[in-house]
Amino acid sequence: MTAASVALYAGLLAFPQPLFQYSVRAENIVLHSDRPFCEGSAIKVLHLAERNIARSPLYSNARKHNVFICNSRWRQMLFFNKDYGVAGVAQAEITPNVFLRNARIEDNRLISPRGTPVPGDRTLDYYVAHEIAHQLTADSIGGFRFHQLPQWVREGYADYIGIGYSFNYDLEKRAFLAGKRDMDFAQSGLYKRFHLLVAHLIDHQHWTVERLLNDPPSQAAVETSIRQERP
Repeated sequence: MTAASVALYAGLLAFPQPLFQYSVRAENIVLHSDRPFCEGSAIKVLHLAERNIARSPLYSNARKHNVFICNSRWRQMLFFNKDYGVAGVAQAEITPNVFLRNARIEDNRLISPRGTPVPGDRTLDYYVAHEIAHQLTADSIGGFRFHQLPQWVREGYADYIGIGYSFNYDLEKRAFLAGKRDMDFAQSGLYKRFHLLVAHLIDHQHWTVERLLNDPPSQAAVETSIRQERP
C-alpha cells in the first residue's frame, strides 16, 4: 500500500460514520449500524454494557465511545481487515472506535459466522463492553504495551468487564480444578480460564487493576495460587 492509501484507510477507521447511517446514544456510548434497528432495544443494550464498563477504574464518563455494527460482509472485511471473522475488533493503536460483526440488536445477540445468534452469556452488550475494555486498557498503558500484555491478562480483563456481575467464581473454579476440557480448547472456554485468573487476583487477592496491567505475574503462578486457595 502507498503512503496515501495507508493515510486514507487510517482516516476511514477513525471516522467511519458516513458508512453507518443509523445511530443512537445512551450515556457515553454511541451505537452505529449500517441497518435500521429499534432504538429502545439498542438503548437497553448500551445501558447493560455501560453498567459493566463502569466497574473498571479505567472508566471515565467524560469519554465517548463509538461502536459500529457491521452487518454487511464488505464492511466487516473493510474494518476488520486481517482480523476478519472474529466477533469484534478494537484497534487501539489506530482508532478509538470499536467494530462488531453483524447483530440482532433487538435480541441483544451477536451473529456467529454460521449465521446463528451467539448463545450463552456472551450477549451483544457483553461484546460492546469487552471491546471497550480493550480500548480503556490501551488508553491506560499505551497501545504498544497493550499488545505486549500476556493474552490471559489482555483477554481476561476484557472478559472480566464484559461478563460483569454474572460471573460465578466458585463454579468456574470447580471447572478449572476438575480440568474441564472446554477451559483449554474452545475460545469461550479459554476466556473463562483467563477471566478466572483475573478475578482471582482482583477479587480474592485484592490486586489493583494498575498492578495487574503493569506487573502481571505468569499464568502458571496464578493458576498455582488458585489451586492453593482455601475453599
